[in-house]
Amino acid sequence: MYYTVNRFNMRRLKITALALAVLVTATSCVSTKKYNSLNAEAMRLDSERVRGMNTIAQLRDQLDESTRNYDQLEADHAKLKTDYQRFLETNSEEASRMLLELQNSQEELNRSREMLAEREKHVAELEQMLSNREAALEEIRRKVADALLGFEGKGLTVTQRGSHVYVSMEDKLLFKSGSFNIDPEGARVVGELAVVLAQNPDINIMVEGHTDNVPYRGSGQLQDNLDLSVKRATTVTRLILENKEIDPSRITSAGRGEYLPLDDSDSAEARQRNRRTEIILTPNLEELLELME
Repeated sequence: MYYTVNRFNMRRLKITALALAVLVTATSCVSTKKYNSLNAEAMRLDSERVRGMNTIAQLRDQLDESTRNYDQLEADHAKLKTDYQRFLETNSEEASRMLLELQNSQEELNRSREMLAEREKHVAELEQMLSNREAALEEIRRKVADALLGFEGKGLTVTQRGSHVYVSMEDKLLFKSGSFNIDPEGARVVGELAVVLAQNPDINIMVEGHTDNVPYRGSGQLQDNLDLSVKRATTVTRLILENKEIDPSRITSAGRGEYLPLDDSDSAEARQRNRRTEIILTPNLEELLELME
């Protein structure tokens, strides 16, 4: 646009020079008609010059306006760019913090998943071990029941309650009233049971003596029903240990006296049920406890 304006000024100078020349010539040697024609052409050219100058002024105003608009757009763009960079920097820090938290959370999740898998493995092992113990206990109950089958109905029962097998023998099968010396029939029962116990070394044995609530009226080394129950449990324990394949550490003896009755009613039948010796068989849980720990 600067080039166009200069070119227009040059054209203006040429027109002015031409008008002067025509004027000089007209004064000296040209006719009035020709002078008037040249003057009209000069005026037309000057009018075009004015229009051109106005057009240029308008275009320059538009250019200035466009320039201002461009400068504003450029400033706005620069601000947006700065704001965007600041936003990126701010959010980059936040994103880095969140990413770090996410990584830590993922690591914690991985550790928790590993711990959970390990615990699930232990639980599965415990469940399998318990299942094996239950199966072994049922097998023991079956073997004991089979071995003592001939004594059922004579005051002997074999039951499984929870994780224990109870071999319960009424006093009439083992002892005379007030005595802790075992009868031959009872000794045979205990001997048959000891064979089964010897074949299953992972079974712990508890021998419990029980009496009714009738006070003991004997004399000598026994003072009361508690003493009597202890002596009867000890007698059965010694008889079991005559089988040398049974480790004595597997057996515990206890006298309960009259304090753990099966039947609280005050009748002859209840007292008969309460007078008993129970051999309680329990799987060895040491391995299971170690696994639980």
